[in-house]
Amino acid sequence: MAKPQLTTQCIDCFCESIAFQSLSKSEIDLLNAHRVELKFNKGEVICKQGSFATHLLFVQKGLTKSYLEEDSRTQILCINPPGCFLEIPSMSVDNVFHYTVAALEDVEVCFFDLSAIKKVAQENAKFAWFLMKIGHEAQILTFDRFFSLTQKQLHGRMADILLCLSNRIYGSYEFVLAFSRKDLADLTAMSNESAIRILKDFKDDGIIETDGKGIKIVNLEMLKKVSRFG
Repeated sequence: MAKPQLTTQCIDCFCESIAFQSLSKSEIDLLNAHRVELKFNKGEVICKQGSFATHLLFVQKGLTKSYLEEDSRTQILCINPPGCFLEIPSMSVDNVFHYTVAALEDVEVCFFDLSAIKKVAQENAKFAWFLMKIGHEAQILTFDRFFSLTQKQLHGRMADILLCLSNRIYGSYEFVLAFSRKDLADLTAMSNESAIRILKDFKDDGIIETDGKGIKIVNLEMLKKVSRFG
């Protein structure tokens, strides 16, 4: 169950992430007065696709996943590291969440009232530029994902995801997955069986080492080669 609270930790982290100098004290006070912090347990839904978007979400701690839903089918769009904003498109399109976000582990999320965010963005060009920048970065990531899923074979898709997890999510060539093999398969648009088989192929070829949910990239150049020509 999400637990509301209010501390200075989230607002301090938020200010650091957007370059403190871009916001005046009055702007920070406005945002601070129109926010609430919530804790979510692993597996809980943070926001639901199709529901009204009344807040901009800033993830202070923990990993989340964003995914599309249609009937009984889902497609994971991306894994989100801590320190990121979610649902930025909702600000300027139609105030509706366009994808679902769920916690992959225990997470802490700061909800900023959308009207306060819009007011600051309209009056502070640097802040508006920052929001536009991270929105465009997410768009570029989506382009890369689309190309990988539609133009690469299974091994290439898996290599892309492992590189993304290493570089963007964990910042290390050795990490422990915070999600299931099913999620990993969904990220690469393949069956569970195919995902397990390809990980075994990578292990047999000396590209990675595995230990349960732990993965260690031991031949980075070969993994990049598989990604490029996969």
